[in-house]
Amino acid sequence: MGNHQQIETQFDSLEILQSIQKQVHQMLTRGLAATGLSMREWEILAYLEQHEQASASELADEFKVTRTLISRNTWQLIQDSLIQPQINQNDRRIVRLSLTINGQETIKQVTRQVQANLQSFNQNHELTTLTKQLARLKRQLVSLNN
Repeated sequence: MGNHQQIETQFDSLEILQSIQKQVHQMLTRGLAATGLSMREWEILAYLEQHEQASASELADEFKVTRTLISRNTWQLIQDSLIQPQINQNDRRIVRLSLTINGQETIKQVTRQVQANLQSFNQNHELTTLTKQLARLKRQLVSLNN
């Protein structure tokens, strides 16, 4: 009987995590709306900010998508002068991507926009709901570990 209850608690925790993920995704999407960036383009920019540079293959592996999809996204970011390709002089097949100055500025701008959105959520019931779900999840995880 205890094992059945533990399994139910784990499923409940998974549902809470999925709900939290959905709410955070919605908040970030609202922050990105004014920028014209897709979620994937934002993820690529954020990854390059953290890692300084990466290849299309690395990005595809990181985001678990095809290289074709990453190439489409990175091509748009190159066209928008947010990232720049750097071709290896010894092996022209190797192309590393990095942020441009414009890309770095865009990261700062989007971050400020998302933070402003989060501040407006402070008065909103969404943040309250999210906080309650996190507290509930924490209690469930503690009970599972005991």
